[in-house]
Amino acid sequence: MDALKRRKQPALVRVALLDAVAQEAAQRGLGGVTVLGVAERAGVSKGALFHHFANRQQLLEAAYADCLLRFGDELDAILARDTLAHGRFTRAYVTATFDAMQTEDRSWVKFSLTALVEPAFADLWRNWLAARLEAFPAERADPHLRAARLAADGFWLQMLGCWQEDSDAGKRQVLLQCILELTKGEGSTR
Repeated sequence: MDALKRRKQPALVRVALLDAVAQEAAQRGLGGVTVLGVAERAGVSKGALFHHFANRQQLLEAAYADCLLRFGDELDAILARDTLAHGRFTRAYVTATFDAMQTEDRSWVKFSLTALVEPAFADLWRNWLAARLEAFPAERADPHLRAARLAADGFWLQMLGCWQEDSDAGKRQVLLQCILELTKGEGSTR
């Protein structure tokens, strides 16, 4: 889309800027994200960027909020398909995490973890997860379900380092099934 067309559609400019933040952070790390770099990657002027975001911090926070929104939307879609009550949120969390690692453009996935080194974003993540878990109080207290969520987080971190062993789809699927086994209720094989 050319610059003239985007100027007339501010929502598209905003999306392009948020995508550019994720791509810049994935490539350069959070500290390497600059206003100029984001504007150039998005194909807009610095003025257009500042029209949407007052400063770099506001831009980064908006990108992180968008990341949480994307992950939350995927999680909600998985939740809607799961009819088994026990461990439902955790299964969705684990599945969404594994699904995110299989997308072609993993810049949002990388950005989500890169941003966690920033204390403000770590707080946003903890608050987001706590708020999501409020709807599933039994899952918060269940050690098997917590272990499954932590295992998914560990997988997420490991894959960002391009750990070779888990780059094979078949091995990833076996690992996913092992973690999902933790989400089964009483009477399961665990």
